[in-house]
Amino acid sequence: MSFSFYVFTALGGALGAVIRGGINTYIPFKSHVFSWGTFGVNLMGCFLIGFLWLKLDTEFQKAFWITGVLGGLTTFSGFGIEIMRYLSDKNYPLAVLYGISSVILGIIWVWFGQKLASYL
Repeated sequence: MSFSFYVFTALGGALGAVIRGGINTYIPFKSHVFSWGTFGVNLMGCFLIGFLWLKLDTEFQKAFWITGVLGGLTTFSGFGIEIMRYLSDKNYPLAVLYGISSVILGIIWVWFGQKLASYL
């Protein structure tokens, strides 16, 4: 990979992380309610990765948008720590609901993004 590839990835990652930080500020995690911030960001990211994977032409575009922006925006580690926080607060129903719905709906949204991309 060229140096430019890594620059595109880093710039996209910085943008995604800034957007994610803003969302965390406005929709903070609370262990007594469903984590809509991370859930929404991750599902939006699933849809966009499915869509963009089929629509972007170059590795530089994919580096910026998929690896960079979506990699910085979405967060599996955030999902993991939120599940652990639910569990440590003994909020088992939300832990199960959040975990199962995130995985199943995430896969559905990737599929939906790809289907939409294939029609456009």
